[in-house]
Amino acid sequence: MIGVAKDGGTSMVRELRAVILAAGKGTRMKSSLPKVLHPLLGKPIVKYVIDACRAIGVDVIYLVVGYGAEQVRQALGTGLVYVMQEPQLGTGHALMQTVPLLADFQGDLLVLVGDSPLITPALLRRLWHTHQTSGAAATFLTAVFEEPPRYGRVLRDEKGQVVRIIEEADATPQVAQLKEVITSQYCFRAETVLPLLAKIDNRNAKKEYYLTDIVGILHAEGHKLEAVPVADTSLVWAVNTQEELAQAERLLEQLRRTHPSWYAVGEESAR
Repeated sequence: MIGVAKDGGTSMVRELRAVILAAGKGTRMKSSLPKVLHPLLGKPIVKYVIDACRAIGVDVIYLVVGYGAEQVRQALGTGLVYVMQEPQLGTGHALMQTVPLLADFQGDLLVLVGDSPLITPALLRRLWHTHQTSGAAATFLTAVFEEPPRYGRVLRDEKGQVVRIIEEADATPQVAQLKEVITSQYCFRAETVLPLLAKIDNRNAKKEYYLTDIVGILHAEGHKLEAVPVADTSLVWAVNTQEELAQAERLLEQLRRTHPSWYAVGEESAR
């Protein structure tokens, strides 16, 4: 297990664990196979996320499963802590299922989505390092798209500080025009964030418990937030359709040529 001392020394080391959200069916994939198990150049989509975590030294990984849970377990095997989400009521609800297992954990928690296979160890290390050095309660990756995908829009105040995330389904036309989105990769101070998950509600268009709502809750509680912009949007690409899976394959083949050590099968390493 690894940690970073807040003072730059060897004291007060904070452990890093990870939660990967992988419970959804992925209806837009138009397949009975759980979305995270769709093969991408020889291994399941979610395995790339797991390997990126392993590459930066994360020893404890919680995988939140739901649809096709037993199939996911059989495909991925041991070495993960499987957490059941049933029914699936949104990303916030998914993370809530891990709270009993993390009740005594005082460390940092990567919370990632299992359908973003192009995430690199280097980017996860940057996210965690920024989180440690900023002293934020929550740090998260954002990206600017000319034509934003259906991700939550980032709202900033007049000082440029992030104050809230609005999901596209709940966005006004004005908010929907914003180009900056959250990519659903977070690093949380566990003892601060996990108790506040209970404040997330489902009063929204989808009647789901959005994890993105934790950003606004933390801001309202006076906690520091830190956004990490990602210039290369391909690294935070999420796969939701067969067309996007094909696009991810093309992007992955390109990245393997330019950064082979990032995507060597089973041997991902941070650079």
